[in-house]
Amino acid sequence: MKNLLFFLVLCCVVSCQSNSGAEEYDAMAKDLCKCMRPLADMNTKVKILMRQNKMQEVQVLFSQLEKMAEEGEICTEDLEMKYGVIEGEREEKANKAMKNHCPDIAQMIADSKNMEMR
Repeated sequence: MKNLLFFLVLCCVVSCQSNSGAEEYDAMAKDLCKCMRPLADMNTKVKILMRQNKMQEVQVLFSQLEKMAEEGEICTEDLEMKYGVIEGEREEKANKAMKNHCPDIAQMIADSKNMEMR
């Protein structure tokens, strides 16, 4: 589970480097959504299984989660090279674009940030 959280936090730093406007943030968000979709879907599946107290099935999924996290990390590293790293006001714009294109993934990232802050 730590790998999943590390990956999600890493994904938060992927962003737009140019000042060409909302289109660039939209493109970044779409790319990041595509990278994270398999992991987000698996995260949803794990949450459902945990609510059903099917911990043995959750454990079986961890090897798949680790592989997805590795693949996602490679994908986000490529995006980081493409778009750069953001902070401050640019991070807010990137987060807004994520909420527009894949709100479930944006929420998953926000949740992982909140967990890290605790």
